Amino acid sequence: MKSSNALIIQSGGSTAVINRSLAGILNESLKTRHFSKIYGAIHGTSGLIERNIMDLSNISSSEISLIGQTPGAALGSSRYKISQANASILLNVLSDYKIGYLFIIGGNDSAANVKELGHLSKLNGYKLQVIHVPKTIDNDLIGTDHSPGYGSTARFVALATMGAGKDAQTMGESAPITILEVMGRDAGWIAASSSLGKNNYHDPPHLVCIPEQIIDCENFVNQLENAYRRFGYAVAVVAENSQNADGIIGKKEKALYEDQFGHKYFEGAGYHLSKLAESQLKVRVRYEKPGTIQRSMISCISNIDAAEAEMVGTKAVQYALEGATEVMVAIKREELASKYSSSTKITPVEEVADKVKYLPETYFDKEKLLPTEAFKSYATPLIGTPLPVFANLLK
Repeated sequence: MKSSNALIIQSGGSTAVINRSLAGILNESLKTRHFSKIYGAIHGTSGLIERNIMDLSNISSSEISLIGQTPGAALGSSRYKISQANASILLNVLSDYKIGYLFIIGGNDSAANVKELGHLSKLNGYKLQVIHVPKTIDNDLIGTDHSPGYGSTARFVALATMGAGKDAQTMGESAPITILEVMGRDAGWIAASSSLGKNNYHDPPHLVCIPEQIIDCENFVNQLENAYRRFGYAVAVVAENSQNADGIIGKKEKALYEDQFGHKYFEGAGYHLSKLAESQLKVRVRYEKPGTIQRSMISCISNIDAAEAEMVGTKAVQYALEGATEVMVAIKREELASKYSSSTKITPVEEVADKVKYLPETYFDKEKLLPTEAFKSYATPLIGTPLPVFANLLK
């Protein structure tokens, strides 16, 4: 017997595997035949407010498969904060479309929206089951071993660092130093992943800056110079919100942009450090900022990440049909398995919303400014198939 309708929302920055979660929700929904209709909001919560909603009830399995192979959010995304001010509009739209189940694929801010929408629906007497399907390249969600989207971005950053190292080593005196700035917001998980291809002391990266560790800029330049003098080249990876004693490195008084959730965006820390190093070392320092390709590079998708992204989508429907609401579908690492494997569990969104999972101190050596072996043990399984091994004739 079919019940009320279901609605799917994709929210926040996309990932290379966000659509695998969408595919998981769609496949399981069509398999169970529990929902009368399955809808998708175009461009996230903004589309819901504007009643820009697509009927996905008759989508074919071949189209779902193609969606799962596509980077970017297939339904479109947005960064829209749900609050008491827009509650009546949202609930009216949900009521008009007879939505009883809501699946929101997103990160920290989406968890906050799930929490708020659950509260508002109860407050207004509207029956709604709302499930948070985790997604973020930043890997900063509390209550889950890791987040879908992270493994693929980590793989991209590791490969980009390996490639940048070979380029700097190749160019020698003409361009011997590269500073690579990566995403991650207030946590250093992405920056740390740059070390996953480092097998020897001379391999890149030679320095990593994370937001959790206050950086002395002069010491950074000195360590960069030491690596350059020792190896003939140097690569540093800098998280976008890396900090010195004064706050975010290179931060100006006014942010370049601020979203509805209060997240401020400044000129990159990596740019500031590259200019400082270039002026003091008197050599060319390349500043590289891959930007959004970190989260959309289809050729760097981790097979583990893709499978787990689909798994959390599938389990979201199953948990909803079991009666769960206001929960996140979390990934659980099976510690006793002979090789890496994972399952799912549910975490209440009130434990996730408005919180940040920072890189643990045991995962970063603050003296060497490099991730530890403990971090590598944690992250290596998440990037899937082994990284390539390069020749090194220029030792």
